[in-house]
Amino acid sequence: MHSIRTIALTLASFLLLSSLDTLAQDEWTLERCISYALENNIQIKQSALQQESARLDKSQALAGMFPSLNASASYNANFGRSIDPVSNDFVSEQVNSNNYGVQSSVTLFNAFRLLNSFKQSQIDLLAAEYDLQGLSNDVSMNIATAFMQIMFNEELLMVAQEQMDVTAEQLVRTKKLVEAGSIPTGNLYDVEAQLASNELQVVTAENALSTAILTLKQMLNLQASDEFRIKRPDTEIPLEGLDNKTVGTIYDQALNNWPQIKAREARLESARKGERIAFATYTPTLSASGSVFTRWSDATFLNIPADPYGTQLDNNLSESLGLSLSIPVFNGLRSRTTVAKSRLSTINAELQLKDQKNQLYSSVQQAYNDASAAKRQYDASDKSVNATEKAFEYAQQRYDVGMMNTLEFNTASNNLTRVRSELLRSKYDYIFKMKVLDFYMGKPITFDPTK
Repeated sequence: MHSIRTIALTLASFLLLSSLDTLAQDEWTLERCISYALENNIQIKQSALQQESARLDKSQALAGMFPSLNASASYNANFGRSIDPVSNDFVSEQVNSNNYGVQSSVTLFNAFRLLNSFKQSQIDLLAAEYDLQGLSNDVSMNIATAFMQIMFNEELLMVAQEQMDVTAEQLVRTKKLVEAGSIPTGNLYDVEAQLASNELQVVTAENALSTAILTLKQMLNLQASDEFRIKRPDTEIPLEGLDNKTVGTIYDQALNNWPQIKAREARLESARKGERIAFATYTPTLSASGSVFTRWSDATFLNIPADPYGTQLDNNLSESLGLSLSIPVFNGLRSRTTVAKSRLSTINAELQLKDQKNQLYSSVQQAYNDASAAKRQYDASDKSVNATEKAFEYAQQRYDVGMMNTLEFNTASNNLTRVRSELLRSKYDYIFKMKVLDFYMGKPITFDPTK
C-alpha cells in the first residue's frame, strides 16, 4: 500500500513538473518574440535572398578575372559533292568528319576594370548585409513596441479589475447602510451604476489586451487560434535616465553602428568604383588567346584509303597563340555617357548618405526629446497618484461614516483610476523611449539588465 502511494505521489509530481515546464515553454519572452520574428519574417527572408544574390555576383566577378577555357567537339556528315575538311579536295561521296578544339583567352590589361568590378561586388555584398541588418533592426523595434503594448494593456486591465473590486466592496457596505437606514436607497443605485461602469471599463481593457495580443501574433505570423501569452519581464524605471546622455553623444554612437548609415557609405564607395570602371572604357584593352584544334575525316582520295583515326588527329593538330589590342576611337559617345552617368550616380550616393545622416540626427534628437518629456510626464503622474491615493483614502473614510455622498465618492474613485492609468501609460512610454535611445547607441532590445 505504501509503495502504491509512493508511486502515485511520484507520478503526480512528474505530471506537475511537466505541466509547469510546458507552461514555461508556452510563455513568450521579448527575446523569443524577436528571435522568432527574425527567423520567419518574409521581408527578412527576401532581404537574405538579395544578400545571397550579391554573394553570387561577387563570386562571378572574381571568376571573371581568371582565363576562360572552352572545349569543343563536333561531328559532321556530308553527302554528294563536298569538300574533304582534311585535304580540302572535292569528293563525291559521303564524308564523315570530327572536329576537336580547345580555346583559352585572358585579359592582360583593361585599366583594372575587372579588379575594380570585383572590389565593387565586395562592397555591394557588404551593403546588402547592412540592409539585412537594418531591416532586422526595424522588425525588432516593431516587435518590442507590440510586446510593450501588451504589457501596458495587461496592467491597465489589472487597474480596472482592482477598481471594480473596490466598487464591489463599496456596494456591500452601502447595502448594509441602506438596510440600517443610515443612508437613502438612492445611494445604492448610484453605487450599482458605478459598478456597471467599472465592469464596462474591464471589458474595454480586455478587448484592448486581446487586440494587442492579436497584433503581435500577426507580426509573428502565428494563427489567431494559437495559444499565446507573454512572459512579463522586470520593467523598472531606468535609474540613470538622461544624466549621462546628450543628443551629440547618442548620435556619434549611432553613426558608428547604424546599419542604414553603413549601407549608404558602402553604396557611395561602390559608386566611386563604378566611376573607375566606366573610365576604363576610354583605355585600350590588351588580351591574349590560345587554341588547339584537330580534325578527322573518312574521305578517300583517288581510291587511297584515309589515314587511321589517331594518325589523322596527330597529323592535323594545329596550335595558335595571339595578342589582341582594342583601342576605342569612337563608339557613339557611349564611353563619355557612361562616365558622366557614373559620376551622377556618385553624386546621388553622396546626397543619399547626407540625407540618411540628417534623418538619423533628427530621429535621435526627436527620441531624446521624447524621452525627456516622458520622464517629466512620469514624475508628474507619480506625484499625482500619490496625492490622489491619499485623497481617496480620506474620501473612503468619510464615506464609510456617512460624511460624503455617493456621487462625491464615485468622483474620487474615478479620479484614482484615471491617474493610475495615466501613470501606467507614462511609465511604459518612458521605458520604451529609453529603449529607443539605447537602440540608437547599439544596445540590443531587451529587458535583461546585464545586456
